[in-house]
Amino acid sequence: MTTDINEVFSRLKHRGPGIIGEREAQHAAVAVPIVYEKEQPSILFQIRSHRLKHQPGDISFPGGKMETDDLTSADTAVRELCEETGVKRFNAAHIAPLDKWLTPYGVVIYPHVFSISETSFAPNEEVEELFTVPLHVLMTQIPETYHISSTADIPEDFPYEKIAGGKNYPFRRTVFPEVFYEYEGKHIWGLTARILQHFLRIVDS
Repeated sequence: MTTDINEVFSRLKHRGPGIIGEREAQHAAVAVPIVYEKEQPSILFQIRSHRLKHQPGDISFPGGKMETDDLTSADTAVRELCEETGVKRFNAAHIAPLDKWLTPYGVVIYPHVFSISETSFAPNEEVEELFTVPLHVLMTQIPETYHISSTADIPEDFPYEKIAGGKNYPFRRTVFPEVFYEYEGKHIWGLTARILQHFLRIVDS
């Protein structure tokens, strides 16, 4: 550990800003796939298999954890896209990354937009159904928004004596929005809806 102030300043000047907690978090990437139906853009979604342990039956974008063989988050997104939908790699053109997101659940998600030039899919066992929603339908929809709050779950051995106020310290309550989009009886919510909302705000700005 250096105590030379010039070396400290040098290290600070030669690094880019990141997100505190990012290095310790899990990392995942998702694909926001755009397909063309009757020359109109639509977004491809999937319904996760009810046999899955995590989030069975939820609507999601293709995606998953970054693997050691993935050079970039875009590589993760397209790998998951191809594995889960059966799209061939050469039919998935990377358009752009969206903003990365450090979720309240300790996962950094890297969303990437892809243009898909084929409409014949072969979903794997993780996917129960694929469906598309016209982009213009989503852009004109005002999603339902609910605000969920959570409070600190403090362990019994927490050292209250080390903080001002002790057990009476006013810990902050976390409030985050839960967003719902709907299409033909299907409800898009959770992380998928938040990424979708972020994407729609960009394209509609």
